[in-house]
Amino acid sequence: MNFKNSGLNIDEGFRRRVPSKGQIIVIVFLTAAGLSIFYGFSTLSFHYSSTNKFCSSQCHEMVEPYQQYLKSSHYDSSRGVVADCADCHLPPGEVNKWYAKVRQGVKDTIMHLLLKSEDMNHQRWKMLAVKNIRSESCERCHKNLFPSELHRGGLLAHKAFKRGEVKSCLNCHVNLVHVTRES
Repeated sequence: MNFKNSGLNIDEGFRRRVPSKGQIIVIVFLTAAGLSIFYGFSTLSFHYSSTNKFCSSQCHEMVEPYQQYLKSSHYDSSRGVVADCADCHLPPGEVNKWYAKVRQGVKDTIMHLLLKSEDMNHQRWKMLAVKNIRSESCERCHKNLFPSELHRGGLLAHKAFKRGEVKSCLNCHVNLVHVTRES
């Protein structure tokens, strides 16, 4: 069939219509509004899901670690300083925090949906979590690594850390928070 001679113009249905200025303004406004709402919701959900209240009340897999935290010096400090879970478990820097939050959030959501409390191996998860806690997180609160009351062993260990001979604070301080303690 010869379309030229048939009277059909196949290009007629494909003509591009240029949007008017009003349509462009509406499209730009709706896009900006959508992005603003998405950003606001993401930011609010990020901050809320990083609170101790969220994890301790929403996640059955966090009951045991949260109870351990409540008995630790990071919660009940003689100096009155309290470190929240996110202070340790999320790295410094906004991009790093978002990346860690999304990565860990996907894993936590899968665990939350698929595992029952009796199937959880908290000791194994603790060892995996230790690998993700950076010394920079510790140093945000522990700015003075050489306080006057530090014993000789601690002084030598902290000097080795500062020289790069010890790679992580958790090489020595792994059992400060998430250990079972008597009430």
